[in-house]
Amino acid sequence: MDPSRRLRVILLPPNPFQPERDRYQPDHGPDPFENSRWLAASGIDIVLIDPGEWPRNPFAGKATLLEALDPLRALRVLVRERGADIIVSVFEGAALPLVLLRRLLMFPVPVVLWDLGLTESWKLRERVLDRVVPRVDGILVLSTSQQSYIAQRWGRRDGVEVIGAHVDCNFFRPAADARDGPVLAIGEDVGRDFDSMLAAAEGLDANIVLKTRLVRPDRVLPRHVSVMRERLDDRGLRDLFASSRIVVVPLHQVPNSSGVSSILEASAMCRPLVVSEADSIRDFIVPGETCLTVPCGDPGALRASIQRLLDEPDTCARLGMNARRFVEENFSKPAFSARLAQALWRYPRPIRA
Repeated sequence: MDPSRRLRVILLPPNPFQPERDRYQPDHGPDPFENSRWLAASGIDIVLIDPGEWPRNPFAGKATLLEALDPLRALRVLVRERGADIIVSVFEGAALPLVLLRRLLMFPVPVVLWDLGLTESWKLRERVLDRVVPRVDGILVLSTSQQSYIAQRWGRRDGVEVIGAHVDCNFFRPAADARDGPVLAIGEDVGRDFDSMLAAAEGLDANIVLKTRLVRPDRVLPRHVSVMRERLDDRGLRDLFASSRIVVVPLHQVPNSSGVSSILEASAMCRPLVVSEADSIRDFIVPGETCLTVPCGDPGALRASIQRLLDEPDTCARLGMNARRFVEENFSKPAFSARLAQALWRYPRPIRA
């Protein structure tokens, strides 16, 4: 890194980020400015360009993959941001028009993906990924499982770097033991396995709360199991973790990094965790040290691990303290920003005419 040089990085999110920044109040949610402050201290200036609103953006308000395509934003970047050092597209949507048009417009700036929506079920996303992944100058992924998947599916190994994920350890902070609280199973994405969780609930002598909209409203549940379907703001989510005795993240084996946010948030709050050991989350846990793990799709093992934590408060305390320490060292915003800064500084600067 040249101390006399700063990087100008254009950040293209898949949906508007600025409204969250405008609403931010300390301790009402994770700090949306913290990563930018750490990056600025490393010589990297982030310029946020959100997708536009309708009718300027004909895809506004639709799925984030479509909203991110915003043709006017892409044109603005290609024409007006030729002096930038790097373009970072959060997920693949914003990168698509850039990589398809940059040769035509002789756009010299490297285009880098930060995370991508790996899927084998949504054909439109698959087509976008097939065009974007081979063409971008680099890919910053959350986990080694994503790195391996990209190598297997597209044969791409060069320029794919693991930078992990991040959590606000000041907002999601340690909470007191909640020995009278429920067992919480949480998650909204298709990688969650609530069928196994409900099967595991049979025979457990504890109140169980499922925080999800994935369980059908007409499904018959055991008396000690309830479903929380309402949306929570950040403080509501933090309070839910704090009130829970144990947090469970039940997972299917999927290519995307399902469960990472829940694991990091619960870990930052010292909650004892039981997680399904999907490939996608192995970078974010230390089995037996920061959580208990079970095979995916194994209700018996899931039930046994939950029961163990119900019976062993000392194990709960040990796992919670270890998880907090592990997250602070590896996935706090300062730790993450340092990895991101190192990755961005490694990209060659564009050659100016």
